[in-house]
Amino acid sequence: MAFEVRRGMHSADGGIVRLVNTCGVGFTMELVLTGEPVTADRAFAANMVNRVVPHEQLADATELLVQQILRCDQAAIESAKETVHEIIGRPLHDQLRVEAMWGYALCGGNITVESRSQQFFDKTDAGRAGETATPLTGGR
Repeated sequence: MAFEVRRGMHSADGGIVRLVNTCGVGFTMELVLTGEPVTADRAFAANMVNRVVPHEQLADATELLVQQILRCDQAAIESAKETVHEIIGRPLHDQLRVEAMWGYALCGGNITVESRSQQFFDKTDAGRAGETATPLTGGR
């Protein structure tokens, strides 16, 4: 984390800015002024990590997350990721404009939208839960 301060320096590559934007001023100040590590639970509470799993479940949790991402249309994944990066720090009206622009552009140019939508309507899409459950890695 912010151990640099113990070595006579601090982050100069956007680390402090990202911490403030993600975790807030108080948490960031504690981290960058003390140079002390934080527990996984504190990192979770401060929005530094998405989830905490026991070490012995880490490989399985990672594999599940990877499979959940890979089942999705990769053009949509790339566009969503770029959209998130593009809207950071913008005012709400700009964020909404960018999201709409990227989202509608993707839908118009992505040939898999129709077939993937039909799988959803037919309740055969990969990883569906509930009464019409399907495996994560393929349809029924």
